[in-house]
This record gives sequence, C-alpha cells and structure tokens, in this order.
Amino acid sequence: MRAYSAITNQGLVRNYNEDRVSIIINITKPAHRKEENWPKCSFFGVYDGHGGHACAEFLRDQLHHFVIKQDCFPMDPKEAIIRGFKKAEETFLNMCQGRDDRGAPIIVDRSGSCAIVILIVGDTCYSANVGDSRAIISINGGQIVMPLSRDHKPSDVNEYNRIIKAGGQIYQTTTA
Repeated sequence: MRAYSAITNQGLVRNYNEDRVSIIINITKPAHRKEENWPKCSFFGVYDGHGGHACAEFLRDQLHHFVIKQDCFPMDPKEAIIRGFKKAEETFLNMCQGRDDRGAPIIVDRSGSCAIVILIVGDTCYSANVGDSRAIISINGGQIVMPLSRDHKPSDVNEYNRIIKAGGQIYQTTTA
C-alpha cells in the first residue's frame, strides 16, 4: 500500500457533518492471542451518520475491535467482518435503550449510520458496506480505477427486493 485517502461530504440538508472516519494502519492483535502468528492488518472505515453523530462515532471507535476480536479472525476475515458488524449493531442498539422515571422503556438515541470498511489482511483486501457509502481502488498510478463496493440503494433491484422481503417499505420523497 503506497497511499490512502478517505473523504466525507457534508451534504445539503444540514450545516454540519455527521460522518466519521477510522484509519488504523497496523492493527495490534488482542493480548489474549499474543502467542498466535498474525499477518499485518490494516482497517479503514467511513461512517455516514444519520440523525445524529453517536452511531457513527461508536462505529469509528469500536467496529474494528468487534471484527478483530472474533475467534475466526484473521483466518476467515469475511466471517469476522460479518460477525463484527452484527455484534456492533447489537451493542449499539442495546446502548440506545433506556428507562424513564417510571421504568418504561425509552429510546435514548435514534442515530444510525451507513458504513464502508476496507480490511487488509496480509496481501488481501476485503471490503464491506452497509448503505450507500462506496470505496474504489486505484491501481498502477491511477491508470486503473475499480469499485470495491456496491451501493445499497432501493433503486437497485436486488436491494429493493431485500427490503421488501424483510418487511420494509420504500418511500420516495421529493423536494420542490
């Protein structure tokens, strides 16, 4: 890896940016696995906050930990990413629940986030995304540029079908 870059865009709706970025060039293996032989690993994440910054900040600070602490990491990075994303979602949702003065359940935080992550293990690059964030790779001094992800937008037939199958609904709003 010769160089890397990450960019976020504030957008038009708000006058502030809810996006967060995580770049870890050399992941340190957990202490309880110090006897294992690990390849060099790097982690890059861009988190597109929605409805607040708490979820994006949580992912920035924690998602890579959830991935590398999976017992299948670094042997099966793909499975570790899937499990890590699930564990991060579960943990954040639990953090967002609270109780009012009468003990009734309440939602403490309603923020969310899209995520695009790149995990490099040895010489292999893995990408994962949730939402419409994207990653590209530039090869041979920029002569070749290739996508590393596919946006999860309801205009994509596969994504539309996944949302409907999961019981979701698609709403299209327009502004005048």
